[in-house]
Amino acid sequence: MLRQLTYLLLLAVLLASCSQPQQLFQSPGPVTDNRNVLRQYFQPREPVIRPGDKLSLSIYGHEELSIGSANSVYNSDEVTGKWLVVDNDGEVNLPQIGRIKVAGYDIKEVNYLLEEKYRMLLKDPIINVRVVNQFVTVLGEVNKPGRYPLDNEQMSLVEILGSAAGLTHYAKGHEVKVIRQVQNRPVELVVDLTDLVTFNEYNVQLQPDDVVYIGPNENKGADEKLRRGTTIAGIVGGIALALSVILR
Repeated sequence: MLRQLTYLLLLAVLLASCSQPQQLFQSPGPVTDNRNVLRQYFQPREPVIRPGDKLSLSIYGHEELSIGSANSVYNSDEVTGKWLVVDNDGEVNLPQIGRIKVAGYDIKEVNYLLEEKYRMLLKDPIINVRVVNQFVTVLGEVNKPGRYPLDNEQMSLVEILGSAAGLTHYAKGHEVKVIRQVQNRPVELVVDLTDLVTFNEYNVQLQPDDVVYIGPNENKGADEKLRRGTTIAGIVGGIALALSVILR
């Protein structure tokens, strides 16, 4: 009876060792034309303001009218700063101006629009609007995966990977995935960072809510199998030693 239980235990350990960790963002369907995806969905464009966005407003020389100004004691960070929220109608309520629609415009357009509005109160106003809740998520084989702010700056794929402290030695550098929501469906671009010929073309400018995923290469799977095998060997050896003592 004891030996039967032992065999069952060993079988369970061996079966568990055969299971593979599931990778994220694996597409079992047909491969899409990557160059067509690049041309259609990943050309440079300015992100537009959306309902729910949080905006800071800096008016140079007029901190009493600014909200979350970079020049004041209140910074424009989403966590610690002050900001305006774009409501469901796409509007914000501005000091001494009142409600104004900003959703659907990019940052340059909103800066120009507000400068025109504040020109009724100020002489040649210099205005800087920032969106403080725009992020890109980096997952997989990078040294510092996480959520990184865009802050209205143009940020490329390579720059965001630099912010994530680069790829690990297990990274599949020839198959970096950039996933973007387009009309409520995900679109995936696969980038080969090892190809210097297409590097500039595929070093795309990222958009808010993009996800960058770098999967593991074959070396990681082999190393994981080796580690599991070593662990299992230790378990089996321990069981065998215990049995040798019990069955004497």
